[in-house]
Amino acid sequence: MREIGGYRLVALLGEGGAGQVHLARAGSGRLVALRTVHTRLAADPRFRERLRREVVAARAVDGPYTAGVLAADPDAEPPWLATAYCAGPSLSEAVSALGPLDEGQLAALGALLAQALTAVHAVGLVHRDLKPANVIVTRDGPKVINLGIAKGISGSGDDSTVGSPGFIAPEQLTGDAENGPAADVFALGGLLALCATGRNPFGAGSAPKVLHRTLHDEPDLDGVPGTDWREFLGRCLARDPAERPTVAEALAWCAARGTPEPWWEREPVTGLIRQHEEATAELVAAAPVPEEPVPTPEAPAAVPDTAAATPPTTRRRFLLWSASGAVAATGISTAVALEGGGNASGTATDTKTTSWPRGRTVWTREVGDLQHGGSLLRHGDALYVHDTTKLTRLDPATGAVRWQRDAHGVTQVVPHDKDLVHIVRADQHGAPTLAALDATTGDIRWETRGPVAELDGSSGLLALGDKVACLVTYESYGTEGRSWRAYGYDLLTGAPLWSHEGTAAGVTALRHAGGRFAIAASTHSPSDPLYVLRASDGHQETTIEGGALRPDAHPGAVGTGYFAAGEAVSAVDLTTRTTLWSRGVTASVSVTPTATGELVHAGSPTELCALDATTGRTRWLRTDVARITTPGSTPPLLANGHLYATGPEPGTGQPALHALDPATGKLVWATPFEGHGEVYGTAGDGLVHIYAGTTLTTFSAPS
Repeated sequence: MREIGGYRLVALLGEGGAGQVHLARAGSGRLVALRTVHTRLAADPRFRERLRREVVAARAVDGPYTAGVLAADPDAEPPWLATAYCAGPSLSEAVSALGPLDEGQLAALGALLAQALTAVHAVGLVHRDLKPANVIVTRDGPKVINLGIAKGISGSGDDSTVGSPGFIAPEQLTGDAENGPAADVFALGGLLALCATGRNPFGAGSAPKVLHRTLHDEPDLDGVPGTDWREFLGRCLARDPAERPTVAEALAWCAARGTPEPWWEREPVTGLIRQHEEATAELVAAAPVPEEPVPTPEAPAAVPDTAAATPPTTRRRFLLWSASGAVAATGISTAVALEGGGNASGTATDTKTTSWPRGRTVWTREVGDLQHGGSLLRHGDALYVHDTTKLTRLDPATGAVRWQRDAHGVTQVVPHDKDLVHIVRADQHGAPTLAALDATTGDIRWETRGPVAELDGSSGLLALGDKVACLVTYESYGTEGRSWRAYGYDLLTGAPLWSHEGTAAGVTALRHAGGRFAIAASTHSPSDPLYVLRASDGHQETTIEGGALRPDAHPGAVGTGYFAAGEAVSAVDLTTRTTLWSRGVTASVSVTPTATGELVHAGSPTELCALDATTGRTRWLRTDVARITTPGSTPPLLANGHLYATGPEPGTGQPALHALDPATGKLVWATPFEGHGEVYGTAGDGLVHIYAGTTLTTFSAPS
């Protein structure tokens, strides 16, 4: 078994741009996180000097709520350092499970973090990057990690700008004031505001946008409990460092308001901690047993050696943490590098190493524009790419073109079984038409000659029943007073079956369930109706007043459906249209229409979450990743047993595809992708297809 510095390596936790991080064991049995530096970095004398400074800074800090460096050798080949191994979820994961903190819970956390900062400042250092990912919640309480980025208050140490969007203080960006303890107070205020509201006080989006708001906008403290807390956090987040409270004042303020029983000692947080401990126990149990004892490194311990006598079969173990957490031994953790003073010309990066494997790129190709009326569809063994000019069928496994045809005017593509692909084509000078293509060749099997053009609108929606294709034509409400019209065609032959004239209204949705087509009419009113037609003959069976907002809920539907409206998610009995529960969320989201594994998943461009399908309670929330959808407002991409998202790649900070465990939100694997702009995706048969810019890339899980 390999050793470094007298530490026996147990398992690789992760690898990033700076090096590797291993779970390791000292001769005493103590588990540590041991980081080694890549050879190419170690060859730079400036890097080694920086690492020496980090080690000296971190080892000077000693406190019950910090995880410091235990031993290091910056001059070794390769350079390495070992830190106390913290067992538990990141602060963001713990708060997601618990929900936004109330005043007493918030005060307990604030007092503890202020006490940790006091230990850092007592030796003449500032942390510079206090954020949820740098706080690990253990059974002994939250621990502040990544002390290796600390810098002397006098200015000695690394001269680069360090911090993370939403938590970095304005003076760290502009250089207008000394980078002192007040910068950590600013980060503390941002972190507590996030824990109270579930969102960053300076908003979401790209790093430059968040940094611009930090410099020019007031923090968003809506939802912070109580006027006294809003006033306190407003002072912590003041742009002028002189207007912020000192750490001692913040500690006293929070300590006077904390709850007697800390929330991290109660479920569900204690359950998360146990999960982390048990997972590490499995890593330790699977490690090879050394033939000879390993000498204990001669280095002082910065925290009590509670793991030294821990037998490998007990529950008091340590866990490799989730993607939203961090390894305490990562040392260098430059979250945002800025050039030119406060000019946000740098890119957001995170050089922390992680344990997550990288997904495999299967193929990539350039395609047309999908962002203006296009679509990306996976259907069985076919991948359909519909851009503004053409419809292409690709082989999902290879990217090979099976066929391609003109798609000018095509507004909707709906595959059916393995034989047909139905398309709706809108003509500016007439009503929409419907055609069925041979799925193998792309040739037209049948097409309509068009409804009565002078009566029909120029827009169309298509839904497929068991045997009937229903095309609805309409104009936007208020345009010439046109009525919507529904037409039924034999799905396989195109033979006309029936027609139905509706009311003067637009149409926002068309659904099929239980032998019925449901048509959501739009007059821009909350009472907009849902019209339910029998698929067999087009007869209007019923009208549901106010039903347009939930087109899947009608007499032909069964089960429970989930709907998002504004910043709320609702569960509805589809047959009776009874609301079972409704819960507020922190952003305008789209939601999976059905439950998977007793969870319903919701996502926005700034977050993903899972709600209990029965109660609506938040099971987990991630604000560091964003949903992936297909073009248009559709549910988060859930397929292949994974929930797919976008976010920074662990270890590099590059835009990446994240495959998450839908039950826990934890990262399973990640991989960077090319392209820019809005990201769309579809998936099937173990493959996930991602579109960004004009680049389509297919990935699979790691081998």
